Amino acid sequence: MFKPDNIANVLETYIQDKDLAKKINHHKLFNCWTVIVGSDISQHARPKMLRNKVLYISTSNPIWSTELGMMSQEIIGKINTYLNDEVVKELRIKPDLK
Repeated sequence: MFKPDNIANVLETYIQDKDLAKKINHHKLFNCWTVIVGSDISQHARPKMLRNKVLYISTSNPIWSTELGMMSQEIIGKINTYLNDEVVKELRIKPDLK
């Protein structure tokens, strides 16, 4: 008797064939920002763009930019651990959150 493929297996194969895993991780970074960095940081800082493993972050003011700059390695570690991949190598932080 014919047994249909499990949808999870079909999706996993499709994602691998189309090399979509990295793109999905990039979207997870933006969608799960609060979970990754916590609510305190996410209230004052948001990821704007990810390009060539550089994450551009906007903050609510220069004080938060300085604070995140000092925490950059910790934040990068949290992001990459959460995504189980080296998605971010560097942060660029600017106080222009609107």
